Amino acid sequence: MKAILKICRFNPEVDERPYFQEFIVEVEEQETVLDALFKAWRQDSSLSYRRSCRSAICGSCAVAINGKPSLACHTLIRDVWSEDGRITIEPLPHFRQVKDLVVDLEPFFASLKAAVPWVITRPEHDGRMSFEAARDIEGPATCILCGACDAAMELPGDVRPAALVKGLRLALDPRDALGAARLRIFNLPPEILRLFIKNLPENCPKKVTIPEKILG
Repeated sequence: MKAILKICRFNPEVDERPYFQEFIVEVEEQETVLDALFKAWRQDSSLSYRRSCRSAICGSCAVAINGKPSLACHTLIRDVWSEDGRITIEPLPHFRQVKDLVVDLEPFFASLKAAVPWVITRPEHDGRMSFEAARDIEGPATCILCGACDAAMELPGDVRPAALVKGLRLALDPRDALGAARLRIFNLPPEILRLFIKNLPENCPKKVTIPEKILG
């Protein structure tokens, strides 16, 4: 079967603004959008995009597919196939486009750093945790920092969704000295946090969930 990939192209060295280029590739229904991008790249090796693990673990291949931030390696052709065979692929929204599907991730990582994304060990804690505590952090711990939630959701101020996920995961960790006090770093009203937790799974390729108990 043939797929028509409508890919957003932009080379800042020669282009004044982004434009779309169509690639016609042979694909199978069970193949992924990343497989299709490989085939487009073989037609034009100037096409730029990020990829690495191909296993939905690294998050490198996050792009907007038919307008929805997604992982290209995790999105099957048959799930995004349109009646005319077209699949639109664009860089992640809310990120600066560097070249084609590649975006600037520096603000993303700066936001993560501001969230103090590491455990500040409680000196009296022996490092062990209960089954319940481990279950609570399991959801947010599956975040792969792909940036899809940053592209799909907006929060007031300078807080980015992925940084908030990281902060909430650490706030749930019984080994962490800051604990729930981490929520003050983000300075967000409880109603905003509650709405964020509710909407996160549908905007996350990994369907990350966060226990609402963190809000008290």
